[in-house]
Amino acid sequence: MKIVHIISTLNIGGAENFVVQLANSQVSQNRVTVLVLGHTDPENNYIAALHSDVAYLELGWNVKYSLRQLYQLNRQLNNIGPHAVHVHLHNPFYYVFALSFFKRKPKYIHTMHSSFGNWKRVLGIIYKLRFLNNRIVHVSLSKTITDAIKKDFPKFRTTTIANGIRPYVPSRQRGAVKRFWHGFGVPPTKGFRFLAIGNISDNKNYALLAQSFKALREQFPELMCIQVGAPSDKALTEELKQINAPNVFLAGAVSNAADLLTEADALVISSVQEGMPIVALEALSMGVPIITTPAGGMPDIVNPSIGFVSDDFEVTSFKKTLRQFMALSYYKKRELAANAKKMFRENYDITIAERQYKLHYGLE
Repeated sequence: MKIVHIISTLNIGGAENFVVQLANSQVSQNRVTVLVLGHTDPENNYIAALHSDVAYLELGWNVKYSLRQLYQLNRQLNNIGPHAVHVHLHNPFYYVFALSFFKRKPKYIHTMHSSFGNWKRVLGIIYKLRFLNNRIVHVSLSKTITDAIKKDFPKFRTTTIANGIRPYVPSRQRGAVKRFWHGFGVPPTKGFRFLAIGNISDNKNYALLAQSFKALREQFPELMCIQVGAPSDKALTEELKQINAPNVFLAGAVSNAADLLTEADALVISSVQEGMPIVALEALSMGVPIITTPAGGMPDIVNPSIGFVSDDFEVTSFKKTLRQFMALSYYKKRELAANAKKMFRENYDITIAERQYKLHYGLE
């Protein structure tokens, strides 16, 4: 069978990582193409991670939304002749939705890699056109997100398929990771080492993280958190510097950032919007507990057997959640770690997602 994945770029990111891992898993039994509409960053991308049997096409578009581009994409799909068209992220979805009106043969699958809030406006527009075209299966990453979609848009074809990855294998030696953790002025004390991974943006809500850690500094002087990710929003980066949490360290962009989880006691997620972030699955596969806000699909991943979810997005709640984790005994934290690995094996290995998508592709 022929499968094509359509996405904006293969730059470093959660959705892009998932596309590569799913394509690699599918190619053993199918002909798979990853079709990129824009330009992929030549320095920071996942192209080298693609299996050699996965075809890669990059259209290199510099602008958005033209009939010429729609014609070009249609021509590429005619050349490929896919049985299944799997589209990811906002911009590619608009093109594929338009093509699905007259290109009837393929199965169309649309994966939403973020929370319902990020898609509500777009889905509202598409919902009005469902009487003309309701062929696309919309896939969310968690039951919580699916329930929200079904509540507002009950006539859509909607299902839940959790993200999946291969178990994460660190590329750095343990000694290199330890040197990284010791490079921030506060000795990393076991039980108090937290890692946040993701670019500085509105969705990541790092102001909540910084304010919470700063407020806990006096009670827990050993407490530290390293934030890894590009300072992509200058205003938000400046806000974090103004908060001036002495136990939160902005490390900037770091390649293979999940390597650093090998010396973390927990992954911390302070987001206001999330789908099912790949970094959370990487943490589970490595046996790292998760402390998170109730953003998007996070409550569907994290339960008391592997971590903690705050009651809301306020500093008081997030501080309480961090305290709950730090108060655990050494043996309880080891139990959380073992449970995390078990949960990953049973729910989030890439082969599980592949089997579920296969059903919707009509390949079974």
